[in-house]
Amino acid sequence: MQPAAPFRILIVSLNTGGTQVVNHGGSADCLGGSGLAASLYERYGHPEEPALSPCQPLIFAIGPLTGLFPMMSKVVCGFVSPHTGQYAESHAGGRLPWALKLAGIDALVITGRAPGMSWLGVDRAGAEVREGAELAGQEPAVVHARVRAMLTARPGRTSVACIGPAAENGCTFGCITVDRHRHFGRLGAGTVLASKNLKAFAVVGDDRRLGGFGSGYKTLRRTMHDLAAKSPSMEKYRGVGTAQIISSLNALGSLPWRNLRATSREGIEALSGERMPEAVPVRRAACTGCPVGCIRLAVMPGGGGDVGFDFEHMACCGSMLALSDPHEVLSLLTEVERQGMDVMSAGGCLAWACEASEKGIIGVAETGMELRFGDAQSLVRGLRLLGRGETPFWKELAQGVKSAARVYGGKDFACVLGQEMAGYASGPTFFAAQAMNFRHSHLDNACYSYDLECGGPPEDAVRFLLRDEHRRVMVNCMVGCLFGRHIYSTDVLAECLDSVGHWEAASHLDELAEDARRRRWRLKFATGFNPDAVRLPKRFSEVVTPNGAVTVQALEAVRSQYAKALEQMLGAED
Repeated sequence: MQPAAPFRILIVSLNTGGTQVVNHGGSADCLGGSGLAASLYERYGHPEEPALSPCQPLIFAIGPLTGLFPMMSKVVCGFVSPHTGQYAESHAGGRLPWALKLAGIDALVITGRAPGMSWLGVDRAGAEVREGAELAGQEPAVVHARVRAMLTARPGRTSVACIGPAAENGCTFGCITVDRHRHFGRLGAGTVLASKNLKAFAVVGDDRRLGGFGSGYKTLRRTMHDLAAKSPSMEKYRGVGTAQIISSLNALGSLPWRNLRATSREGIEALSGERMPEAVPVRRAACTGCPVGCIRLAVMPGGGGDVGFDFEHMACCGSMLALSDPHEVLSLLTEVERQGMDVMSAGGCLAWACEASEKGIIGVAETGMELRFGDAQSLVRGLRLLGRGETPFWKELAQGVKSAARVYGGKDFACVLGQEMAGYASGPTFFAAQAMNFRHSHLDNACYSYDLECGGPPEDAVRFLLRDEHRRVMVNCMVGCLFGRHIYSTDVLAECLDSVGHWEAASHLDELAEDARRRRWRLKFATGFNPDAVRLPKRFSEVVTPNGAVTVQALEAVRSQYAKALEQMLGAED
């Protein structure tokens, strides 16, 4: 059998407008997705340079199973985060993975800085940098519509990714909005794109058909489609969406309320997936190639379009801000979309600012307004000011809670775990793990589930989390949606790879996934991550969770075990 073809990489230099197609490794070297992005950063990145240096690449990578199996519907964005200064990833779906696949591009690498605001058109033939001064300052929905109007390709084979005003104004958690409702959300990929004077990029796939594989592939694809569409493990995503867990976490006492000053609140169930259709019409959508359809869009009244919502949206722009009315929370989510900010960091910033205002640490002199928990009108205005960064206070807060607390005070109640916390108050394993894991994400491993379902000494928790991380990295290399990780076991992924010609990768899947995991961690350490320097703010030791009060000792026990495990993992390579 012939080995799988090397990855086809499109390199775009915004300094010159030139493009180059190069071959880079293959699935038997770095799998794809997360592993491919890290490998490309090793080749083109500059760990010694700041995040927004023009020489830093912004990398978008798909995997060997993209477009060939259901739920293989994500793109990995690899970059140095302006929010943390460290190598990071963000993942998004929509039509982008499908468009890249149909354009024959395994990864898009963008380097340099355009002389003026521009947008990038990408297809199988290469890329063209186009003038985009009229797009500057526009919100993502407007940019998406204007770029789409300039394209003549079939809509189902084209994807548009763009940024909003917040990224242009230097907010370190500016996101990239993909096809209106998906996002490279966390850690500031949009801010990196803005620093390159690139407002948007569009990828146009052609009319070629994917396939040419044997009957075994077709049978396996049908099997995986049926599992995704009918498996009980996928029911919560097919049903009312992830927002359904609002009610269950609230009942458990694991839902952050009012900047984590409490972990439950009567009446918050109105934000749950089950109850949202009582407030507004809700429609369902899906990433291309996914039969699950987990995306939930609230149809806003008065022709206001639609806005996506899931659990993290409702927790971080709802309960963290002491809001429980669906219409009020949706008004905040609409403003977050207009500004083009990560929804979790935006909500966390406002929650800190509200508490700082209550405590008298900041006042109207800094904020220019009365900012209060539970006051949706003032919070929407706050989001607008956060995205614009027009005053010293809002410009500082747009660098994140940690940065603002360093300048104004309020470090004790800064709910930051590497970045602004996700919406879980499950216990010390989650708190310490989000602060320590690779993406500072609740999706890096089953950290909140461990608190709620397992429990155990810190060394057992960390061992479990790193083992789970290994499996998730494997899925991220394919690049699959993590919601489908339970139907795509290691053996199943190997079978899928073998069925489409990646037999070498299939035969060494575990080893290659581990290599990708370590490659990512090496880059994070090389760009400044120091696990021994991580400190968890006091607020996290003031929380009562389903397993009782969280203590400083419990948090430090998990953190120190995590640091030890990471250092041992990377030290074993020396």
